[in-house]
Amino acid sequence: MKFLIVLSILFTGITFGLNAQSKATPAPSLEVYYFHATGRCVTCLAVEENTQKFLESNFKPEMQSGVIKFTAFNVDEEKNKALVEKYQISFSTLLIINLKDQKPVVTDFTNNAFKYAHTNPTKYSQLLVAEIQKNLN
Repeated sequence: MKFLIVLSILFTGITFGLNAQSKATPAPSLEVYYFHATGRCVTCLAVEENTQKFLESNFKPEMQSGVIKFTAFNVDEEKNKALVEKYQISFSTLLIINLKDQKPVVTDFTNNAFKYAHTNPTKYSQLLVAEIQKNLN
């Protein structure tokens, strides 16, 4: 009887342990970085606002689970200096960083962002969503 109780407790503990592991927050597969200066124009603001909005509306589960992470960095702040140097940022930039493989793959999405985020948000959304889907697969 004691053996069955111990076995039952052990089995329950293993089950809870496996469930806890499966519910752990996954490491991001994609990092979307928007680098900007302190002073920003209408287009710079639209890039950040629309990128975040389109990610949250089209990839809500991935954003909530942490599979996709969006972060904006002010290039003028000292705390961001190492990252600015790492990615060789010299002006407003939007990067999509695929972290699935051992070596991250960086896609510079700046041209599309600045061409469409303010003047044609629908087109920007289509291009951004397609690029994110491509990187998730």
